[in-house]
Amino acid sequence: MRSSAELVRLAVLAAACVAGVARAQDAAARPPVAASAASAPAPSGEQRAARIEKAVDDLRADPLLSGKHIEKRPRWIDDDEPEKRKKRPVDPSLFGWLAALGRFLSDTSRFLLWCGVAVLVALLLVSARHLVNLRAFERRAKADAAVSHVRDLDVRPESLPDDVGATAWTLWQAGRVQDALSLLYRGALSRLIHEYRVPITSSATEGECLELARASLAAPALRYVTQVVRAWEASIYGGRTLSLAMGEALCTGFGERLDGRATAGGAA
Repeated sequence: MRSSAELVRLAVLAAACVAGVARAQDAAARPPVAASAASAPAPSGEQRAARIEKAVDDLRADPLLSGKHIEKRPRWIDDDEPEKRKKRPVDPSLFGWLAALGRFLSDTSRFLLWCGVAVLVALLLVSARHLVNLRAFERRAKADAAVSHVRDLDVRPESLPDDVGATAWTLWQAGRVQDALSLLYRGALSRLIHEYRVPITSSATEGECLELARASLAAPALRYVTQVVRAWEASIYGGRTLSLAMGEALCTGFGERLDGRATAGGAA
């Protein structure tokens, strides 16, 4: 493609050439000097201007000078190039594959969700079982670690009769009041230690046992234990003689107040 300056120079040169051609044509058209008077008149200025205008129009129409020239160059054409230029249609199987993938992911996620729920339920069941076993083990451990004697009094459950109250009442009626009171006091301590989990130590006094029992016993059971302790202290340490009616109340109340497992805050 030619530059603008080069095109301008060509246009000026072409105009000069046209002007020269026009003058040459005028000179050729003139008759000899001797016969100039008899020959036809020279072309006027309008005719020369028309010729120049026509030459300029011809130059403008020339594609080499108008700047609209299109230059074509040969090049090699690949046989497969037209096929490459064509827009290839999308393979319909691709949509089917994507749909199958979506269904697979949906089914897999649902399966994984249910598997996760099943695993969670299994873990909860196993944890609950281990928790129950752990609590049972703790109860056995506490029972094993519980004291067997409180101030030389045997408080092991196996050292007591099945019916503590009835046995103590039989002793009381036989005149063995201190033995009956000892059995009631031992039975009360055994129930507090092994049934109500009261942390009574082997060196605990009567007052300490009552203080520790306040947090674990209901009011009726606590009153009964207090009566047994006070009767025990009055007979053993004070040497007082207790009535048969008091003995009957203490002996018959053992099973109702302690074997009934009335807990703290419970009803009488």
